[in-house]
Amino acid sequence: MHDLMRTTITSMEAAEWCGKEHSKLLRDIRNYISQLGEAKIGFSDFFNESTYVTEQNKTLPCFLVTKKGCEFIAHKMTGQRGTEFTARYINRFHEMENPKKQIPPTEHPGEVANLLKVLSNRMDKQGIAPYKSAEMVKMVCEQYGIQLPADFVKVPKYEQMSIVKFLEGSGKA
Repeated sequence: MHDLMRTTITSMEAAEWCGKEHSKLLRDIRNYISQLGEAKIGFSDFFNESTYVTEQNKTLPCFLVTKKGCEFIAHKMTGQRGTEFTARYINRFHEMENPKKQIPPTEHPGEVANLLKVLSNRMDKQGIAPYKSAEMVKMVCEQYGIQLPADFVKVPKYEQMSIVKFLEGSGKA
């Protein structure tokens, strides 16, 4: 069930995207399920019955809508609303399918610190500019969920000028 939650949206969200009342989308989904049943086509690849709890602590019906279910709904829609719904579900499922690669926050920050020290020493021995080491430290910290100040990496002015001059020389500035 947990995997299903990560690869579906709720019918409430779909109804909002469709510009429909949730009760009307529930009615439509139930009709789709009935028609699929008559054709002896399973509906669980598209829609899965579920419930949600309101702010008033009432349990109400809803559906978990898969990517295929969103495609099914989108094919029933036309015009501006159909276009908006399709764009929203495509964007949402791409986000779910391609999450940002992030290592879970560590319980052992000392290990991260040791890793950073080793990497920084190696970069120093190779003659790499100190701000490049700072960029590497920031990148590793972000992967481990460690927040650093936005101005942690400061590029020297001479480096900034050379980039600007390069861009001016290439006609891209």
